[in-house]
Amino acid sequence: MLTVLSGGTGTPKLLQGLVHLVGQENLSIIVNTGEDLEISGLYVSPDIDTVMYTLAGVVNEETWYGLREDTFEEHEKLKQEGKSELLRIGDLDRKVKQLRTILLKTGEPLSAVTRELCRRFDVLANVMPMSDDRVTTRIHTEVGTMTFHEFWVARRAQDRVKSVLFDGAELARAAPGVLEAIEDGEAIIIGPSNPVTSIGPIVAIREIRSALKKLREKVIAVSPIIGGSPVSGPAGALMRGLGYEISPLGVAQYYCDFISGLVIDRRDETLRPKIEDLGIAVFSTDLLMPDLPSRVKLARSVLTFAGIKAKFRSG
Repeated sequence: MLTVLSGGTGTPKLLQGLVHLVGQENLSIIVNTGEDLEISGLYVSPDIDTVMYTLAGVVNEETWYGLREDTFEEHEKLKQEGKSELLRIGDLDRKVKQLRTILLKTGEPLSAVTRELCRRFDVLANVMPMSDDRVTTRIHTEVGTMTFHEFWVARRAQDRVKSVLFDGAELARAAPGVLEAIEDGEAIIIGPSNPVTSIGPIVAIREIRSALKKLREKVIAVSPIIGGSPVSGPAGALMRGLGYEISPLGVAQYYCDFISGLVIDRRDETLRPKIEDLGIAVFSTDLLMPDLPSRVKLARSVLTFAGIKAKFRSG
């Protein structure tokens, strides 16, 4: 069994490659919920949905959010009525979010609701929210405090970041199965998601961070940064605001107390000595994943680095 820590971009591409090699049934995926929010009375969990839709083979790969070939009639109707939504929610996607909201209102925890939604999408992987407790990422900027979506979607990361807080993380507990997945995983892979706001909320939960530190020797990460720039998203602005170099070295420094290895792009090979000085082993390869063959190739490299090549399926 492999355990993966995931946000909503970057890591889902790697998941496609891992599925091709080891099968969904051999994956446990711990997903960020720090970006969860309510829109039009719906409980929206963007990263869980992206992971779920990716594994179901129905994700919109142009945006890595929502369902492929969805329509947006309800969203446009609300907009015309003066009820603009912060995120653009498709009609079929909205039904999924409506079902999640209904199930949560019956008292079911997010972890149980996620299992039910995955069952309906025939997802075989064990997809888990990081916690059933509410944790909200809040970004303190020069113009005030805002949620991740206000910072990234509404304001396009134009404001200088001063600090990032994971509100509620200090009291949050790991969701059922999360600690067991970390303990039992042959390898723990931190995917190439935004270190600060995709992985940061997960490792801000004390139980999870402690478990990762205890098992550091089997924890490896994949850098989401190539040549001084994030592949996508606002990771650069966030890391700069927190005082980290926008490079795989900065990623290594952010993760250094709970990872033993880091996969970097070949273009960043010159940073190897500095990363290794942190006590972190380095594996360099091509990190760009424009298509399925490249995602499978990267997954193969990651698993080889983790020392579990014998587990590969053919293909």
